[in-house]
Amino acid sequence: MGNMAGHANNDIKPIVKRLLEEAWQVRDNEKILIISDYPTSEDFVKKPSELLEKMMERNLLAKRFSEIIRELIPNDTELYFMEPTYEHYKNPEDAILKKKIHSSDLVFSLTEYSLTDTPIVTDPLEEKKLRHVSAPAIPAEVFYSGGPCDVDFYEIEKMTTKVYNFVQNARTIEIYDIAGSHLHIEFNKPLPWIYECGFCQEKGMFSNLPAGEVTLELPYNQQDCNITGNLNIFPGWQEDLTQPLTLSVQNSRLVDSIGGGRVGPYITELIQSEDVQVRQIGIGTNPKAMNPFSPTVADKFIGMAHIRFYPDRRIEHYYIPISRMKINEKEYHRNELFE
Repeated sequence: MGNMAGHANNDIKPIVKRLLEEAWQVRDNEKILIISDYPTSEDFVKKPSELLEKMMERNLLAKRFSEIIRELIPNDTELYFMEPTYEHYKNPEDAILKKKIHSSDLVFSLTEYSLTDTPIVTDPLEEKKLRHVSAPAIPAEVFYSGGPCDVDFYEIEKMTTKVYNFVQNARTIEIYDIAGSHLHIEFNKPLPWIYECGFCQEKGMFSNLPAGEVTLELPYNQQDCNITGNLNIFPGWQEDLTQPLTLSVQNSRLVDSIGGGRVGPYITELIQSEDVQVRQIGIGTNPKAMNPFSPTVADKFIGMAHIRFYPDRRIEHYYIPISRMKINEKEYHRNELFE
C-alpha cells in the first residue's frame, strides 16, 4: 500500500497547486467535482485485499484533493463517492451523479477503471461540453514530490508534441530496442495519433493523468495499417511475467509466443483460441513516470513503447524501451527523439 494515510496534505499540495494553475487553469466561479469509487461491504468479503487497498488509497487521495483545493482557491469543490464499476463498459445507475456532473465545470475522476465508456458519466460531460480529468487505477504516489505529476507541464507538452510530429502522417514506422525487438508499421492511409500532455483548460477537453504519451488506437479488424515484427519483453512488468517473453506479430495479429514464465501457457492458449489483434501502440514522454507495475504510469515512461492486444485481459500492455526508430526510412536514435 502506498501509505497515503502516512502523508499530510502539504506533501501533495504543491502538485495540486500546479494542476489547478498550470494544467487545468481553473477560473473564478468554476465548480469542481471529484469522483471516486468505494468498496462496498460485499466487496470487503469477496474482492482481493490488494485491490481494496488500492481503492482506499484513492479514496483518501480524493478526499485530500478536495481539502487542498478548498484551501487554495475559493471555488465550489464537491467530493462524491460512487459505487465501483470493477469492469469496463459497465453503466451504474446513478441519477445523483449525473445531476452533480451537469452542475459542474471540471470533473476529476479517481476510480478503479476508466469512466470514459460509462454513459452515466460521459453523457452529461458531452451534453455540457465539460472538462474531464481521468485518473483510473492511479497509484497515490504519482502526486508525491518527484512523481510523474510533479512535472513542468509545458516541458511535457514540448516533448510530446515533438514525438507526435515525428509519427503523425508517417508512411512507415519501425521501432527497435536493445533486446532485439523490431516492430514495423506500414500505413495504407494516415491514421490519427492522439497525444496527452496533461492540459485540461477549455470546455470539452479531456486529460488522462499522469501526462506524457502519444498513442495510436486501432479498431478491431482494421485494414488501414499492417504491423509485423518480434517483441522481446523483459520480465517483471506484470506479476505473471516471470521470464523473458518473445512475441511474434504478423498482419497486425499475435501469432506466436515463447517463454514468459507463468503467463506463457495463457498466451499460447489465447493465440490458439482467439484472433488476437494489435489494438493500441503508445510511446511515453514523461521523464518521471517510473513505476513498472502500474500500466497507468508505465505507459508514460519516457522512451517506452507499449503494445496492447485484444482480447488479452491478463496483461494490459507489453513494454519495450525504444533504442532507435526509423520513420519513413530515416533513422533516429533515442537521444534525438527523447531529449
